[in-house]
Amino acid sequence: MEEEKRYCPNCNGLITGRSDKRFCSDACRTMYNNRIYRERREELIRIDRILKKNHSIIDRLYSSGKRKISFVALFGLGFNFDYITSMRENPSSGGSFIMGCYDYTFIIGNDGTVVIGRRKTTLL
Repeated sequence: MEEEKRYCPNCNGLITGRSDKRFCSDACRTMYNNRIYRERREELIRIDRILKKNHSIIDRLYSSGKRKISFVALFGLGFNFDYITSMRENPSSGGSFIMGCYDYTFIIGNDGTVVIGRRKTTLL
């Protein structure tokens, strides 16, 4: 019975030796794992940057006393509605959701108005 050839996921070099071996060398294993870690870390940094920008936009509006803004205007300020930190059903309104960005909440009304609120946070 001929053994199936296996290739290193890092360099595509032929793997020889034990049947459960995944990499051709320790150096390839290290490079592969470092690359995967770096890619995951870069993605988390990218998402965190978007969330921080969203928070900054809402914080600026809320701090200036603005509690209502149109969806289009908020989007125009650079708010990315694809990235939020929480979402739950609004108990006082059938079908709408309360979304959150860290300590701020917002509800998008049927008329395209976004109502901004702030959660009271307590430290344990």
